[in-house]
Amino acid sequence: MPIKAEIGKGRIDWVFIAAVLGLLGLGTLMMLSAASPLPYYTQILQRHFMALLLGALFFFFGLGFNYQIFQDQAQVLYALVLAILAAVLLIGTTQRGHRAWINISFFTFQPAELARIVMILVMAAFLDWRARKMDQFSSVLLAFGVAGPVMFLILKQPDFSTVLTFFPILLGMIFCGGAGLAHLFALIGYGATAAFMPLLYTFCQIRYAQAPPGSLPYFILQTSRMGLSAAAVIAAIIFISVMAWRLSIMLRTQARAIYFVAIPLVLAAGMLSGAVATRHMKSYQRNRFVAFVAPHADIQGAAYNVHQSQVAIGSGGLLGKGLFSGTQSRLGFLPERHTDFIYAVVGEEMGFAGTMAILALYMLLIWRIVSAGRLARDRYGYLVCCGLATMFAFEFVLNVGMCVGLMPVAGIPLPLISYGGSSLVITLWALGVVANIYSRRYSLL
Repeated sequence: MPIKAEIGKGRIDWVFIAAVLGLLGLGTLMMLSAASPLPYYTQILQRHFMALLLGALFFFFGLGFNYQIFQDQAQVLYALVLAILAAVLLIGTTQRGHRAWINISFFTFQPAELARIVMILVMAAFLDWRARKMDQFSSVLLAFGVAGPVMFLILKQPDFSTVLTFFPILLGMIFCGGAGLAHLFALIGYGATAAFMPLLYTFCQIRYAQAPPGSLPYFILQTSRMGLSAAAVIAAIIFISVMAWRLSIMLRTQARAIYFVAIPLVLAAGMLSGAVATRHMKSYQRNRFVAFVAPHADIQGAAYNVHQSQVAIGSGGLLGKGLFSGTQSRLGFLPERHTDFIYAVVGEEMGFAGTMAILALYMLLIWRIVSAGRLARDRYGYLVCCGLATMFAFEFVLNVGMCVGLMPVAGIPLPLISYGGSSLVITLWALGVVANIYSRRYSLL
């Protein structure tokens, strides 16, 4: 049979492997350069190469076992990740105000990294189970309901940056799972409105901070602090939608009444969520919005990291200053240079050519993950690849965007490039699962 003849041939996607090895090689090189001036350089080296070795084992673990095991044991995986995240809140180690790590003998483990990949595996199983009902909005709400407890436990650490990555992953998987475009637009509208509220408040706070009492800007700012502005706008949206609905009836149009209800509800829910998030933002989170909205307002404070990152990337020119020769990083001007802002080190030491090499390798990696999904033998493998491709694409865009000032600083590392043992090991395991999906594309069992 033609299918049997294909079994055993082309089991490994060598282009995919080359992209992974290329990113690992460049990442290790840039991490060594960025961390070399640090006093605990030797400790970083030991942990990084230990994570590389452990990550290689996890990659072959993901490649060797049939990925459908994760679908069969999705409920067990879900319960396990909830238990681990709950344990972090009880016995976890606190670093920089986040109780997000568990110390295990000779290494520190961040369960949120594992939770994100496990949720992709669990969500793929859920969407495959609901395949025939994905055109119903109830399926979309159930998907977010499944992810909700995991996101809540991570938010309690608090790790808002990791929670942020869940939304594009869920949207990408729900879209690939067959959800209706109207449902997706509703979710995107809600998310965009909720994200816009903190930006708008930060802008008003900076722009009208010196507004005299009694003026309209002063009134808007004060009511925003009390949440009254959001309530007033929500009331106005509802009023306008009711009037538009009545007008459509008078004109005897064919517009469906559901739109006059759904649109204001989505906007109102987004504004309410955004107002609540704005009110409960931590000071460091507020500083990140200040740095994004008005980067020149506080260069030595809130916008310092982004400003130094832009200076480092701009000073690299076309070919860079050379490895281990970046002045911004080696002299300590660039914070978090071996973790969150390592892309700025690439720009300074390898120049435009180095940043484009990273971009090309990431595009190659994501393309091969998408290809593995298209060739997957079942819907579950396809959905897993969709989730992982979305995750890698979003993390790359967000990390690079924050380094050049186009995105707010979110504390998202660059996978396979930034220093981080948990991230590296879990990422290589996820990539091993992708290689497994590709290798079994013609298998009958």
